[in-house]
Amino acid sequence: MVMANPSLMLESIILFIIFLLSCLSWSCPEYKKQALLQLKSSILAIDSSLYALDSSNCCLWDKVTCSSPSNSTSTPGVVIELLLSNISAQLMPSNLLAPLFFIRSLRVLDISKNSINDQIPTFGLGNLSNLVHLDLSRNRFNGSIPLQLFQLKYLQYLDLGSNMLQGGLSPKVGSLQDLRMLNLSSNHLSGELPEEIGNLTKLQQLSLWRNKFSNGIPSSISYLRELEELDMGNNSLSMEILTHIGNLSTLFSLSLGNNKLTGGIPASMQKLNKLD
Repeated sequence: MVMANPSLMLESIILFIIFLLSCLSWSCPEYKKQALLQLKSSILAIDSSLYALDSSNCCLWDKVTCSSPSNSTSTPGVVIELLLSNISAQLMPSNLLAPLFFIRSLRVLDISKNSINDQIPTFGLGNLSNLVHLDLSRNRFNGSIPLQLFQLKYLQYLDLGSNMLQGGLSPKVGSLQDLRMLNLSSNHLSGELPEEIGNLTKLQQLSLWRNKFSNGIPSSISYLRELEELDMGNNSLSMEILTHIGNLSTLFSLSLGNNKLTGGIPASMQKLNKLD
């Protein structure tokens, strides 16, 4: 396998920051531009041999999406989407991301498949109150899931899978009532699953695979009537399978294997006629 050149990867990150800065210079306040300058400076500190390149309007770049300019005023569009997936294999500290939290207009943020380590930054995370899509998967984040995440009430997609997160799942997860997809798979999360997970009644995909969750499956899972995929395999869940699991009539994928479940298969599962 041919390994990517780390310097080229860092150069691509700097190119992105320069593009973004050129966009922010006309579409947002000065403090946002300064935040991105701080991010650029942090990246240059990793490899000071990299040089700045000329840039153009970042709203025309393939990793940035801006809102349409208003026709009624002279107000230009603002950055609403950053797709930074798989841009670097170079190990980077998570606090390098902190300046992004000043771009309050963001609706989509994808920084998956990088090599970002340490804890998910908490400072300013609640500022991204317009987010509907957040993907932090396939990095090296550790520590607990920050409670500030559960303040992002418009989130519909939250992917924290394939990291090294620890601790429990807070009952505050129940406040994300617009969620359609929640992926916490392949981490080191543990403890009892909160009953508040049943508040996520719009959820269509729930993956808790390959963690260390224990005790019983919350009875409130049966309230998730729009659920299509449920993966709770490879944990330490015990006690019996929910009697009313047959209420999840839209399920077409169900995985409960490699747990410590007891008892038989509930009769209500016969109603799950969409299962593969």
